Amino acid sequence: MEKVYSAARVQPEEHRDVLAQLWKENLAHGEVSQELVERRMRWFQEQNPAGPPRTWMGFHGPEREIIGSGSFYPRDLVVDGRKLKAGVLGDFGVTKAHRIAGAAMSIQRELARGCRDAGVDFVFGFPNKASFPIFQRAGYKKIADSIIWVRPLMAAYKLNELAASSAGEQRSTVSAVVQRVAERAASAVPHPRWRALWEAAEPGAPPAPLAQALSTAAERAVQRATVKPDNLLVRAAGSALDASMALRDTAALLAKGSRVRTELVDAADHRFDGLWSRAKPWPVAGERSARFLNWRYAQLGDVRYRFFCMLDRHDGRLLGYAVYSVRNNKVELCDLFCEDNGPTFDALLLEFCQAMRREGHVSVGMLLVTPPSFSARLRALGFFSRPHPPNVGSRWLIVHLDPAFPDELRRVLLDAESWFMTDGELDV
Repeated sequence: MEKVYSAARVQPEEHRDVLAQLWKENLAHGEVSQELVERRMRWFQEQNPAGPPRTWMGFHGPEREIIGSGSFYPRDLVVDGRKLKAGVLGDFGVTKAHRIAGAAMSIQRELARGCRDAGVDFVFGFPNKASFPIFQRAGYKKIADSIIWVRPLMAAYKLNELAASSAGEQRSTVSAVVQRVAERAASAVPHPRWRALWEAAEPGAPPAPLAQALSTAAERAVQRATVKPDNLLVRAAGSALDASMALRDTAALLAKGSRVRTELVDAADHRFDGLWSRAKPWPVAGERSARFLNWRYAQLGDVRYRFFCMLDRHDGRLLGYAVYSVRNNKVELCDLFCEDNGPTFDALLLEFCQAMRREGHVSVGMLLVTPPSFSARLRALGFFSRPHPPNVGSRWLIVHLDPAFPDELRRVLLDAESWFMTDGELDV
């Protein structure tokens, strides 16, 4: 007798209309046009340079009513120096009437079982906390948590949030922000005379001039009932904070001896292929050829992505890049890659933040899966970790490995220190 729920691999091109409707109803963000749905299906099913997706469809009952689907799209990775074909989980959706564990489980179990026969070495994905038990029962292993990192670029970004909070919350937040900015600005400025603007001469001494001015302005603003962005004292404090953040970035780049130039482009070119051919800074690295990058970021067109490029000033070679979009004047950084994960990485982020500040954007945010030891590096560059939205809870990097997968590569893939994954690599 047939089970209530079942799943089987299908050829996507034979079920395009059904898959398009499932994506529109379950996975699209907000209302989308039919033209966008059709373009997106062609992009996903036909244009990936690593190959077409593999898709499993879920059925209900003996009538085999279609109730959902799950896919992975191929991704070329280098794992410990060896090129492998991976599958990235995507387009997993179940119709509302069948959103129970049995329906979802049937799809993911069959996908996991059939991934090797479908032509990939392993599968990885990025589910939220609520759906993780489904993948765990299908044999996936949790590797690491993702973290949202945010770096304010202008004080107005926080002052607008502050205006809606209570007086007590305002006082506490303002005090913490002023102290943190003062400490970080002082540590970044090399000259003792400049540092004296932020730090006291000795323990117990009165606050330094700029720190005192910021604290006084903030306290007076809070005492006047509420913090409002158009308050003169708040605007003055904001200007001082903006100046200190800009000065900190400039001082950090000078200290690193950065000799680069930057440019913005709308598509990847041959320079990106050159960078990929010589730079593989992580044990697990997804291919960053120009062809892949253009497929991922430049071809679909529903979101405008740009490439911020950092080049050597002398020979013009591409040292690194950041792929980003802008929404509500906030920068969403979705991918970054550079020659090494040391000084070049730091310079890339600092140059990028400076450029976004000059354009008038208020913050830079990014979602990353990084080695646990890397968090301190990001904090030193001025980024703060933020919780995921309540409706998400958390998102985890997971991996499914076949029992026959080589042990030496298994150890690399199951080690959280091996991975550096950006939001753009984890889902489409």
